[in-house]
Amino acid sequence: MKALVVEDNVNLAKSIATALKEAAFSIDVAEDGKKALHMLEQGGYDLLVLDLGLPELDGISLLRKLRHRQNTIPVLIISARDSLDQRIHGLEVGADDYLCKPFSLEEVTARARALVRRAKHFGGETLRCGRLEFLPDAMELRLDGKPMSLHRRELEVMEYLLINQNRLVNKDQIIDRLSTADESVSYAAVETYISRIRKKIGYDFGLKTVRGLGYYLDSRSLESIDLEHRGQGYE
Repeated sequence: MKALVVEDNVNLAKSIATALKEAAFSIDVAEDGKKALHMLEQGGYDLLVLDLGLPELDGISLLRKLRHRQNTIPVLIISARDSLDQRIHGLEVGADDYLCKPFSLEEVTARARALVRRAKHFGGETLRCGRLEFLPDAMELRLDGKPMSLHRRELEVMEYLLINQNRLVNKDQIIDRLSTADESVSYAAVETYISRIRKKIGYDFGLKTVRGLGYYLDSRSLESIDLEHRGQGYE
């Protein structure tokens, strides 16, 4: 899961980013509306946490531009503007939720998770494909109910493949999904993650490579995994 936090208060932005990272989000931060709009145009975000009192381009104007461009990203407004009229206005312009300052970081995290689940149609907290299960909140992959020992980046790749199961995704899409403003991902790194996943879970568990094009998770293959040859992935 990848979120953009747009907040000009540096300390508050850092606090929100830290809380969301602990909840398994990858985070980018923007200090003004224009920068945020440019970052959103690049795509790849699952959630926008948006302050309203921003320099360059205020939050309401940013939100209007997003919705005018048919961008349906879930938006959680965080604002000191706490009157009923202001909250209603924010929701009418296109926000999905509105949280007034001051707030607890635990509430920000809970609302963020709920918005992403609803937008992705997770149907609860678990993504399923054949005999694989992925718990987004816990960032845990299970095969036949048993947790697999994957590193964070490997889990993020699996989450993206599960969301797009039976659809081809290329390396650029995976890189965009994993990269943040502070941490970029290379083509070689993607290949390494895929290789490690196969070694840990087993080469026949349904992760297909289309040479020169990308990867896809084939749910049909997952129905016939040979449990004796799936590798030593268990914790």
